[in-house]
Amino acid sequence: MPGRTINQLGNASRKRSRRQDDSDGDEDEVADVQQASAGLQGEPRKRARVSDAGGSRKQAAKARAVHEASASSSEEEGEEDVPMKEADHDDAPAATQYEIMRDAGFRHLEHADEDDRRATQRLQQKSQARRSNRAGDLNKAAENGILESIECINFMCHERLKVELGPLLNFVVGENGSGKSAVLTAITLCLGGKASSTNRGGSLKNFIKEGQEKSRLTVKIKNRGHDAYQHDLYGDSIIIERHFTKSGGSGFFVKSETGNKVSTHKSEVDNIVEYYCLQVDNPLNILSQDNARQFLNQASAKQKYKFFLQGVQLQQLDDDYRVIEEYLTSNEHKEGDLEVKLEAAQKKYETAKREYELYMQSEEMRKKCRLLSQKAIWAQVVEAERSVERNEQRINEADGQVAEAQHVVTQKTQELQIIDDQLAQAEEALKAAKEEEGALQANVAAAEQEYRNAQKELSTLQTMERDARSRLSNTSKEVKEYEQKIREEEKRLQDLNGDAHSRKIEELEAAQAKIKDIDRESDEANQRKPGLREKMEAARTEENTVSKFMRQKQDEVATAQNRVKELERGQGSLYAGYEPQVPNLLKMVENDAGFEQKPIGPIGAHVQVLQPIWSPILEKTFGETLNGFIVTSKRDQQRLREMMKRLKIEKCPIFISTTRPIDTSRSEPDDNFVTIMRILNIANPLIRSQLIINHRIEQTILVEDKRDAERIMMDGTVPRNVAACFHLFKEKGFGWGVRLSVNASRISSSPVPPPNRFQKPRLRSDLHQEVSLQQEKVRQLEAELGELRRQGNSQTQIVKQCGLEIKTIEKTVERNKQRLRTVQVEIDDIQRELDSFDGADGRLETLRDSLKKAQEDYDSYGDQYGTIGLRKQEQNEKVETSLGVFKEEKKKVQEFETRVKKAEDKVKRGTDSRRLQVVQKNDAHDKLQMAENEKTRLEGKRERLEETVRDYTAEAVKGCPRVHIGEEETYTVIATQYESLRQTLKDRERRRGTSDEDVVRQANETKEEFARLQKDVESARRDNKAMKNNLAERLQRWRLFQRYISSCSRANFMYLLSERDFRGRLILDHENHTLDVQVEPDRTRKNAAARNTKTLSGGEKSFSSICLLLAIWEAMGSPLRCLDEFDVFMDNVNRAISTEMLVHAARNSIGRQYILITPNAIEGRATLDKDVKIIRLTDPRQRRLADL
Repeated sequence: MPGRTINQLGNASRKRSRRQDDSDGDEDEVADVQQASAGLQGEPRKRARVSDAGGSRKQAAKARAVHEASASSSEEEGEEDVPMKEADHDDAPAATQYEIMRDAGFRHLEHADEDDRRATQRLQQKSQARRSNRAGDLNKAAENGILESIECINFMCHERLKVELGPLLNFVVGENGSGKSAVLTAITLCLGGKASSTNRGGSLKNFIKEGQEKSRLTVKIKNRGHDAYQHDLYGDSIIIERHFTKSGGSGFFVKSETGNKVSTHKSEVDNIVEYYCLQVDNPLNILSQDNARQFLNQASAKQKYKFFLQGVQLQQLDDDYRVIEEYLTSNEHKEGDLEVKLEAAQKKYETAKREYELYMQSEEMRKKCRLLSQKAIWAQVVEAERSVERNEQRINEADGQVAEAQHVVTQKTQELQIIDDQLAQAEEALKAAKEEEGALQANVAAAEQEYRNAQKELSTLQTMERDARSRLSNTSKEVKEYEQKIREEEKRLQDLNGDAHSRKIEELEAAQAKIKDIDRESDEANQRKPGLREKMEAARTEENTVSKFMRQKQDEVATAQNRVKELERGQGSLYAGYEPQVPNLLKMVENDAGFEQKPIGPIGAHVQVLQPIWSPILEKTFGETLNGFIVTSKRDQQRLREMMKRLKIEKCPIFISTTRPIDTSRSEPDDNFVTIMRILNIANPLIRSQLIINHRIEQTILVEDKRDAERIMMDGTVPRNVAACFHLFKEKGFGWGVRLSVNASRISSSPVPPPNRFQKPRLRSDLHQEVSLQQEKVRQLEAELGELRRQGNSQTQIVKQCGLEIKTIEKTVERNKQRLRTVQVEIDDIQRELDSFDGADGRLETLRDSLKKAQEDYDSYGDQYGTIGLRKQEQNEKVETSLGVFKEEKKKVQEFETRVKKAEDKVKRGTDSRRLQVVQKNDAHDKLQMAENEKTRLEGKRERLEETVRDYTAEAVKGCPRVHIGEEETYTVIATQYESLRQTLKDRERRRGTSDEDVVRQANETKEEFARLQKDVESARRDNKAMKNNLAERLQRWRLFQRYISSCSRANFMYLLSERDFRGRLILDHENHTLDVQVEPDRTRKNAAARNTKTLSGGEKSFSSICLLLAIWEAMGSPLRCLDEFDVFMDNVNRAISTEMLVHAARNSIGRQYILITPNAIEGRATLDKDVKIIRLTDPRQRRLADL
């Protein structure tokens, strides 16, 4: 990692992540002190110096105990000669502004008791966790950041010294001069430490062995695990070598595990040391003999506080932040100076700017004057060019007018052709209609004659009926008279003959009444017989009609079923609904290259119905239009008609259409209506235009329900842009429809029958929808066929019933005849008996004969009258029938006359339209000719104008290059502006006295100075604001670090004292800069106050100092902890206890490496295990003797 520079003074050095092997997982709001230490400690070396910007910055050395390292290893030797000073805070002046801001009234230290309680709880929790898990008592080696070996060549008094270190606890034992302290010195120097920090020399050359020119130190660092330092580059070990010579040269070699050289820069060594947080310059991290002696035995409260600040890096951070504060103060002074300079520069710039603007106004005028002179030259050229452009624009407009007129001529010609075709069709229809007139008139005459003959016959019957009625009336009177005379005669005879005669008379009357009843019954039966015969004939006729319809319906069902099968099998030609020669015609058209544009057709093959339910209605409505072809010129129409004649195609009309599509956006009804055009997928815009022209498909709406259609078209105003409406006529059957149209503010309706059942469909539709529709058609036709069968069966039943009733009547009449003969015999017998009672004169018999003759006449006249009445009734019906026929024929004539009138009106409208269209076509030709004449005139004028432009341009080029002339600028305007500006320049030149060069130079210089100062002021303000915020945040962190590391140190100290049943406390007075220790070694004095260390024995004092050192070590959290001759001033008891405590503390600090140096034997003083390595060194002189 790179070292810090002046631009990084406010940033904390990045540290590697701490291993959490000894973390207890506490979630308390107080952060782990080790983590706080790792996050807040700054790099203890290599800080760039800050120059005295304003002369007011105090020297940072007054606040430091150790001087800064040099920026490079080549300058290090000169700075290492400075001896270590002791900062005496008693003589310090009053608190500076920085110190007031840093300490913030020491409010962060007001809760020391609570902080100590929490720190103690964490220690107790860690201790309990270790005791609950015996495996946790075993120390574990770290995977990296551990020194594996130290090798010294020609170092101090050792020619070669190599020490292999254990990963955890190392005791280096040996006599004086054996090289124990050299090991720590070598570690410090090889890892980039300063020579002065070892207290064994002020320069590197002092460490070279006497008689040698150079020395080499080698340290091997373990580099394994997931958080190893650049493991892919260095491998499992990092080898750092430092070489230095008598001449003052020094250098580093950083090698990989295999010995390959990776770097020679000290910055790489610093990065490695910083990554593993080894802190080799920390006086408490590697405690040399002098520092150990001073710290453990001789240090005062202020000296101990100084050691504490340096050890936990608070002093280093404080020095760094003090430099930042001084730099910030200097920058604030600079900011004020810059603002003053900016104000002065602004005034100068504004003055120079005004002068420059006056100058530029004159300069601009001169440039403008020169430009106007050039413009005056070219203005005439531009005016001539503009004339050419205007003429060219008019030519283009004339081209457009010619093209538009040509298009209008073509369009009018095509429209005239369409009108001619329509007029020809109308005339043909009128001719065909008039051909029917003779037959219709003959039918009317025949019907009239039939009607008059029937009327004449009816009159004759009426006369005969009157005569018969008169004779019947007279005869009736005679009968009554004879009956009266007979009654009188019978009474006379009864008076003469008694009751026998009366009885015979009664029997005769009864027999005669029976004959009348029989006659009446026969007459009634005979009267019913004609009605039954008529009913039977009508039923037989209806039966025959139904049978005919049934045969037609069966054919329709078979046709629909075959259509379904064809669709399901995918059979059937696209052109099956057209004339047989249409496919051949299409081939001829495809192979013929003589058409201007290929004809399009037949139209029906290019149109798809999206809703097949409307297909029958559209097929009928479009009619022969679907057979038609579309061309775009008269020539193509003639060519196509010749082909049709050769192929004998007669029912395919040819339409001439313009290629311009018809815009229907403003003529269509609302989107909620379904129009014919909206359900058609039309493949070609020409077909769309033709259907719009001939059938108004864009304005014809489709509504399935009859009531909805009538509501839309008849209730109120017809919707906008709706000309007609089709709805389904389901009552008539499948494919039927009704057309509702608007004509002269009235609504007319007309049925639309389906196409002939033999007609194949011409409009395309979706296959699945068509199959479904045809299947529905089959089901509907079968239902209609079933209904016809039921009707036929019903009529057959009526015929049978009427036949049975007629036979019954005939039997009844025959039976009555037999009864009449029997009754007549009875009458004859009674008559003979009565004759025996008659008188001799025979008067009664004569009367009866006369009565009989009169009755016979009466019966004869009555039969005659009845027969005439029946004939009259039949003749009346015949008259009514003939009258109906006559009226029907007259109605046909009226309808014919109406059709003829419509056809004549259509022909007249067509003739009028043609006459108007001819006028419009002639007018279009006239406009085309005028447009062509105007174009020819403008083209002739163009030559003259271009010649004028060439002459003007040749003259203008001689004067100056071409310049731009504005759209509104003319020669007259430019010349006027030139003269006015030229006079103004003369007046200004006379009044001005300063040179142009001085005005321009001063304006540029003052502008640049003003801009530079503006940028400097903004940059200074921005930097100062950012630095203030950064410093405030870092001081806040510094206070938290001071608070928590102090509580951790106090708790660790009390915990370590308790290992020997001591009581005591660590008194950290940050306000007065003192660190004092109070210890009570007597376990029996539990309630006594702790004593000052001056009252302790030497061993107790040394033990207390060891506890203090271990407490600070634990707070520091460094992975490497070194102590030289820690037990020199201890007796054997305290030495053993201290050694045991160090071993125990080392084991509790999981993964930390300890290097402890003692001249005394270590065996027997501590509980040793595999985590403890004892390294014995011998005097180098003895080694040489041994070698000898």
